[in-house]
Amino acid sequence: MKKYLLGTAILVGGLTLAACGDGNSSTDPVETEPESTETEGTGTVDSSEDDAGEDVTEDETIDEDGWETKVGETVENEGGTFTLIARQDEVETIETGPMVLTIPQVNASSAELKGDLKAFLEADSIEYIQIDMEVENTSGDTISFYPAQATITTNTGEQLESDLWLSDHIDGDFIGQVSKEGSQFFILEKSKAEEIEWVRILINSPHDDDWNDVGEDVDITVEF
Repeated sequence: MKKYLLGTAILVGGLTLAACGDGNSSTDPVETEPESTETEGTGTVDSSEDDAGEDVTEDETIDEDGWETKVGETVENEGGTFTLIARQDEVETIETGPMVLTIPQVNASSAELKGDLKAFLEADSIEYIQIDMEVENTSGDTISFYPAQATITTNTGEQLESDLWLSDHIDGDFIGQVSKEGSQFFILEKSKAEEIEWVRILINSPHDDDWNDVGEDVDITVEF
Protein backbone atom coordinates (compact mmCIF):
# COMPACT_ATOMS: atom_id res chain seq x y z
CA MET A 1 0.00 0.00 0.00
CA LYS A 2 2.02 2.88 -1.31
CA LYS A 3 1.46 6.55 -0.62
CA TYR A 4 1.28 8.22 -4.04
CA LEU A 5 0.35 11.58 -2.52
CA LEU A 6 3.13 12.71 -0.18
CA GLY A 7 4.95 9.49 -1.03
CA THR A 8 7.97 10.19 1.14
CA ALA A 9 9.85 8.07 3.63
CA ILE A 10 8.48 10.36 6.33
CA LEU A 11 4.91 9.17 5.91
CA VAL A 12 5.77 5.63 4.93
CA GLY A 13 8.03 5.04 7.89
CA GLY A 14 6.17 7.31 10.25
CA LEU A 15 2.43 7.08 10.29
CA THR A 16 2.27 3.49 9.07
CA LEU A 17 4.57 2.22 11.78
CA ALA A 18 2.99 -1.18 12.29
CA ALA A 19 3.73 -2.90 9.00
CA CYS A 20 3.37 -6.66 8.86
CA GLY A 21 6.67 -8.48 9.00
CA ASP A 22 6.09 -11.14 6.34
CA GLY A 23 7.90 -9.28 3.57
CA ASN A 24 4.61 -7.95 2.16
CA SER A 25 4.25 -4.89 4.34
CA SER A 26 1.60 -2.26 3.68
CA THR A 27 4.19 0.32 2.75
CA ASP A 28 7.64 0.52 1.28
CA PRO A 29 10.43 0.21 3.89
CA VAL A 30 12.35 3.23 5.10
CA GLU A 31 16.02 3.22 4.20
CA THR A 32 18.29 3.21 7.22
CA GLU A 33 21.97 3.80 7.62
CA PRO A 34 23.83 0.49 8.08
CA GLU A 35 25.90 1.80 10.94
CA SER A 36 22.84 2.58 13.05
CA THR A 37 22.27 0.40 16.09
CA GLU A 38 19.34 -0.41 18.32
CA THR A 39 18.59 2.13 21.02
CA GLU A 40 16.86 1.39 24.27
CA GLY A 41 13.08 1.77 24.03
CA THR A 42 12.83 1.98 20.25
CA GLY A 43 12.29 -1.72 19.66
CA THR A 44 13.85 -1.47 16.21
CA VAL A 45 17.07 -2.89 14.80
CA ASP A 46 18.72 -0.93 12.01
CA SER A 47 22.05 -2.72 12.00
CA SER A 48 22.97 -6.06 10.56
CA GLU A 49 24.85 -6.90 13.77
CA ASP A 50 23.94 -6.71 17.43
CA ASP A 51 26.07 -5.36 20.28
CA ALA A 52 27.96 -8.62 20.50
CA GLY A 53 28.83 -8.53 16.82
CA GLU A 54 26.42 -11.34 15.95
CA ASP A 55 24.15 -11.17 12.95
CA VAL A 56 20.60 -10.06 13.70
CA THR A 57 18.04 -11.96 11.65
CA GLU A 58 14.80 -10.45 10.40
CA ASP A 59 12.80 -12.83 12.59
CA GLU A 60 14.26 -11.26 15.72
CA THR A 61 12.44 -7.98 14.94
CA ILE A 62 9.04 -9.65 14.49
CA ASP A 63 6.68 -10.59 17.31
CA GLU A 64 4.81 -13.89 17.56
CA ASP A 65 1.86 -12.48 15.62
CA GLY A 66 4.04 -11.42 12.69
CA TRP A 67 4.21 -7.67 13.33
CA GLU A 68 7.42 -5.67 13.06
CA THR A 69 6.17 -3.03 15.50
CA LYS A 70 4.88 -4.26 18.84
CA VAL A 71 2.39 -2.53 21.11
CA GLY A 72 4.22 -0.11 23.39
CA GLU A 73 7.20 0.31 21.08
CA THR A 74 8.46 3.67 19.89
CA VAL A 75 9.95 4.17 16.43
CA GLU A 76 11.95 7.28 15.56
CA ASN A 77 12.63 8.51 12.05
CA GLU A 78 12.97 11.79 10.16
CA GLY A 79 9.24 12.43 10.54
CA GLY A 80 9.31 12.25 14.32
CA THR A 81 8.79 9.78 17.15
CA PHE A 82 5.88 7.35 16.78
CA THR A 83 4.44 5.14 19.52
CA LEU A 84 2.06 2.24 18.95
CA ILE A 85 -0.42 2.42 21.83
CA ALA A 86 -2.89 -0.36 20.96
CA ARG A 87 -3.62 -2.81 18.16
CA GLN A 88 -6.45 -5.16 17.25
CA ASP A 89 -5.66 -7.58 14.45
CA GLU A 90 -8.44 -10.10 14.97
CA VAL A 91 -11.26 -8.41 13.08
CA GLU A 92 -13.88 -10.60 11.44
CA THR A 93 -14.00 -10.45 7.64
CA ILE A 94 -17.08 -8.59 6.41
CA GLU A 95 -19.14 -9.60 3.36
CA THR A 96 -21.61 -7.09 1.96
CA GLY A 97 -23.14 -8.25 -1.30
CA PRO A 98 -20.29 -9.24 -3.63
CA MET A 99 -17.75 -7.15 -1.71
CA VAL A 100 -15.41 -8.70 0.86
CA LEU A 101 -13.76 -6.34 3.34
CA THR A 102 -10.80 -7.58 5.36
CA ILE A 103 -9.28 -5.42 8.10
CA PRO A 104 -5.80 -6.75 8.97
CA GLN A 105 -5.45 -4.28 11.83
CA VAL A 106 -6.85 -1.28 13.63
CA ASN A 107 -4.37 0.57 15.80
CA ALA A 108 -4.17 3.66 17.98
CA SER A 109 -0.90 5.59 17.89
CA SER A 110 0.66 8.85 18.98
CA ALA A 111 3.42 10.89 17.37
CA GLU A 112 5.74 13.76 18.17
CA LEU A 113 6.42 15.34 14.79
CA LYS A 114 9.37 17.10 13.23
CA GLY A 115 10.68 18.22 9.85
CA ASP A 116 8.52 18.21 6.75
CA LEU A 117 5.75 16.14 8.33
CA LYS A 118 5.42 18.63 11.18
CA ALA A 119 5.30 21.51 8.69
CA PHE A 120 2.74 19.79 6.48
CA LEU A 121 0.37 18.86 9.30
CA GLU A 122 1.04 22.17 11.09
CA ALA A 123 1.20 20.36 14.41
CA ASP A 124 3.85 19.43 16.95
CA SER A 125 2.12 16.15 17.76
CA ILE A 126 -0.86 14.04 16.70
CA GLU A 127 -2.91 11.18 18.08
CA TYR A 128 -4.45 8.95 15.42
CA ILE A 129 -6.28 5.77 14.48
CA GLN A 130 -4.94 3.65 11.61
CA ILE A 131 -7.24 1.18 9.84
CA ASP A 132 -5.75 -1.14 7.21
CA MET A 133 -8.26 -2.38 4.61
CA GLU A 134 -8.27 -5.00 1.88
CA VAL A 135 -11.32 -4.91 -0.40
CA GLU A 136 -12.30 -7.48 -3.07
CA ASN A 137 -15.11 -7.61 -5.61
CA THR A 138 -16.03 -11.29 -5.96
CA SER A 139 -18.44 -10.72 -8.85
CA GLY A 140 -17.88 -10.04 -12.52
CA ASP A 141 -19.96 -6.86 -12.32
CA THR A 142 -18.83 -3.29 -11.79
CA ILE A 143 -19.58 -2.41 -8.17
CA SER A 144 -19.12 0.99 -6.53
CA PHE A 145 -17.93 0.88 -2.92
CA TYR A 146 -16.32 3.54 -0.73
CA PRO A 147 -14.62 2.04 2.35
CA ALA A 148 -12.08 4.89 2.49
CA GLN A 149 -14.99 7.23 3.16
CA ALA A 150 -15.79 5.38 6.35
CA THR A 151 -16.95 7.29 9.39
CA ILE A 152 -15.65 6.20 12.77
CA THR A 153 -16.84 6.96 16.27
CA THR A 154 -14.95 6.29 19.49
CA ASN A 155 -15.71 5.60 23.14
CA THR A 156 -14.40 9.12 23.84
CA GLY A 157 -17.26 10.68 21.87
CA GLU A 158 -15.46 11.59 18.66
CA GLN A 159 -16.89 11.19 15.15
CA LEU A 160 -14.21 11.34 12.46
CA GLU A 161 -13.65 11.04 8.72
CA SER A 162 -10.36 9.76 7.30
CA ASP A 163 -7.65 12.26 6.41
CA LEU A 164 -7.71 12.18 2.60
CA TRP A 165 -4.20 13.66 2.31
CA LEU A 166 -2.64 10.88 4.37
CA SER A 167 -4.85 7.92 3.48
CA ASP A 168 -4.71 5.57 0.51
CA HIS A 169 -7.38 5.85 -2.20
CA ILE A 170 -9.27 2.56 -2.29
CA ASP A 171 -12.70 3.89 -3.30
CA GLY A 172 -14.77 4.00 -6.45
CA ASP A 173 -15.60 1.43 -9.09
CA PHE A 174 -14.40 -2.14 -8.69
CA ILE A 175 -14.58 -3.35 -12.29
CA GLY A 176 -15.12 -7.08 -12.11
CA GLN A 177 -13.09 -9.38 -9.88
CA VAL A 178 -10.50 -6.89 -8.67
CA SER A 179 -9.13 -5.95 -5.26
CA LYS A 180 -7.70 -2.82 -3.65
CA GLU A 181 -5.92 -2.22 -0.35
CA GLY A 182 -4.67 0.69 1.72
CA SER A 183 -4.34 2.37 5.10
CA GLN A 184 -6.80 4.95 6.39
CA PHE A 185 -5.77 7.52 8.99
CA PHE A 186 -8.15 9.29 11.37
CA ILE A 187 -6.61 12.15 13.34
CA LEU A 188 -8.04 12.34 16.85
CA GLU A 189 -9.16 15.87 17.68
CA LYS A 190 -10.07 15.71 21.37
CA SER A 191 -8.72 12.37 22.58
CA LYS A 192 -5.45 10.63 23.33
CA ALA A 193 -4.65 7.30 21.70
CA GLU A 194 -4.32 5.72 25.14
CA GLU A 195 -7.95 6.67 25.90
CA ILE A 196 -9.39 4.75 22.95
CA GLU A 197 -11.08 1.53 24.06
CA TRP A 198 -13.14 0.85 20.95
CA VAL A 199 -13.71 2.17 17.44
CA ARG A 200 -16.99 1.86 15.57
CA ILE A 201 -16.59 1.73 11.77
CA LEU A 202 -19.49 2.69 9.48
CA ILE A 203 -19.39 2.34 5.67
CA ASN A 204 -22.25 2.83 3.20
CA SER A 205 -23.40 -0.22 1.26
CA PRO A 206 -22.00 -0.98 -2.22
CA HIS A 207 -24.16 -0.26 -5.26
CA ASP A 208 -24.31 -1.15 -8.94
CA ASP A 209 -24.31 1.04 -12.06
CA ASP A 210 -28.00 1.83 -11.55
CA TRP A 211 -27.39 2.99 -7.97
CA ASN A 212 -29.19 -0.01 -6.54
CA ASP A 213 -27.78 -1.26 -3.25
CA VAL A 214 -26.23 -4.70 -3.67
CA GLY A 215 -25.31 -5.25 -0.02
CA GLU A 216 -25.80 -3.98 3.50
CA ASP A 217 -24.24 -1.03 5.26
CA VAL A 218 -21.14 -1.96 7.24
CA ASP A 219 -21.40 -1.24 10.98
CA ILE A 220 -18.85 -2.94 13.20
CA THR A 221 -17.19 -2.15 16.52
CA VAL A 222 -13.55 -3.04 17.10
CA GLU A 223 -12.39 -3.29 20.71
CA PHE A 224 -8.76 -2.97 21.80
